[in-house]
Amino acid sequence: MKQISLWGLIVVPFALLATLGGVTVYLFSTVTISNVSDNVGLHYLKETESRVYDHVTDFMAPLNVLAELNRDAIAHHPEWLEDLDTIGGRLYEQAVPYPYMTFISLATADGRYINSTRDPFGSRGDHHLANNYTVEPRSLEGFEYDPIQYIGPRIASEPSYPNYDPRTRPFYQDAVKQQGMTWSSISPYFGYQSLGVGLSTPIYDEQGTLLGVTATSVALVALDKYLQSIELVDGSYIFLAERNGDLIATSSDEALFSETDRVSLGSHSNSVLKRAGEALIEGSHQLNVNGERFLYHLRPIELPYGQVWYLGVLIPESYYRNMLTEYSTALFFIVLVIFISIALAGSLIARFIGKPILQLNDAVKSNSLERIRAIPQPLSHVYEINSLGRGLQGMTYKLSDIMQNLEQKVAQRTSHLKNENEELLEQSTTDELTGLYNRRGFNLLFEQAFELAKQQNKSICTVLCDIDHFKRVNDTLGHVEGDKALIAVAAVLKQHFRPNDIVARYGGEEFMLIMVDMGKDDAVSRLHKVRQTLIKQPTHKDFPITLSFGVTCTDGSTHLTLEELVNDVDAKLYQAKNTGRDKIVD
Repeated sequence: MKQISLWGLIVVPFALLATLGGVTVYLFSTVTISNVSDNVGLHYLKETESRVYDHVTDFMAPLNVLAELNRDAIAHHPEWLEDLDTIGGRLYEQAVPYPYMTFISLATADGRYINSTRDPFGSRGDHHLANNYTVEPRSLEGFEYDPIQYIGPRIASEPSYPNYDPRTRPFYQDAVKQQGMTWSSISPYFGYQSLGVGLSTPIYDEQGTLLGVTATSVALVALDKYLQSIELVDGSYIFLAERNGDLIATSSDEALFSETDRVSLGSHSNSVLKRAGEALIEGSHQLNVNGERFLYHLRPIELPYGQVWYLGVLIPESYYRNMLTEYSTALFFIVLVIFISIALAGSLIARFIGKPILQLNDAVKSNSLERIRAIPQPLSHVYEINSLGRGLQGMTYKLSDIMQNLEQKVAQRTSHLKNENEELLEQSTTDELTGLYNRRGFNLLFEQAFELAKQQNKSICTVLCDIDHFKRVNDTLGHVEGDKALIAVAAVLKQHFRPNDIVARYGGEEFMLIMVDMGKDDAVSRLHKVRQTLIKQPTHKDFPITLSFGVTCTDGSTHLTLEELVNDVDAKLYQAKNTGRDKIVD
């Protein structure tokens, strides 16, 4: 095999890399600039789209949450319908956190009606109650909110509506007809420059008797304001539209509806939005509008109960192509200079390290320990080469000792590694703060327990619990007190369950418990004792700790998969957190 010098080995490749690097960067910037720029544009587009998507889903979430909450509460407590004033206070208080929640209402099967109402622009001063039974039957009047009696003085400036029967209204009739959650059509509010949408649901008692209908409605002007507030690159657009193309909100300041009709993408005066309306196909597209190319992405927003909106984002191709062309030209010259500098540096490095390496080579080839011991020190200013020389010299003295003690050291090292592996395994499955199993340890034991319960036809109970308002503990008292709370909760959970039960810190402030061969009543009883212990022995006098629990128990005859079991208990914890916290949902 032909041999080459160290100088050639370092300098020639560096010179080739300098040449090839410059050519490669040039070709890359010239040939692939289109693909790179498209990716940059798509990244900007999707990042903007993701922010809007999250905002819209968060904005619309209270509609179904409040409708479901009121439906379930009254279905389980039909006696509340005897006191609609108290229900009115409940509706008013539910609307307070949501400034654009225009209506939260309840219509009974006997024709009574009460609602929390405010103008579509979220004015606090216009938030009040209305009902059709206080002044005289079927006369809908507006009333101030009274925090004690709920129904305060009548508002003289509010119009009254005699003979108002909610059972004749579309929100009531549509919900009863569908026998479930029903979306209203998006339409302008009378007298206001805003679109609105509502969600209504019938309420049935345990015997299936219709008790009434509850509904929520939100003003969509907030979404229009939000899209217009987003800082976009010049010539970009964002829109929300229904599946038929009718606009809900846009980043432009043009009207969304006239006195009689909604504005649709397909008939929009803006040529870019009009062209987008002709391509309502989910995914990424390129549109050509009057000679200008746009990158266009359409994504569906799937709201609960079958409502689907489209979110569209369009950015001009010129924005990201011009920007990246400038970057690629500058990058080419920078990389070219770097590679030339590297080639020159390689020549100097080869000369600097070559001479001492040749000295070492001659000493090793001599096959003489004395010649190796005679290597001058320091051999080189390069630390590694000098260390290599000293190492060779030291090797001549230690070689015989190494051979004699090799077997003993191998045995000692093997034993040490075994102990370290066992310790690492324990550490990898244990939560350092609480001493409980961590997520990894829990997964290993959970699968074993689940399979054992199936094989032996035994029941298995799964509990997922979460410390309520734990972020407040960290923010108010500090992370040290937060850690103390986690340790205390872990100790209480271990105290009230059997030694063979699995108790793990599932993540953050969440804990997971698995009990094989334990009934639901026993599990729930132990959880109540956990709650009582935390009340009697608070971790901090100014901030009591409470837990929310989700519990799922199956007997030997119930066949759930591991994933279904975890999803079910997670859903119950979510229900506990969203219905007041500090409770057990089983």
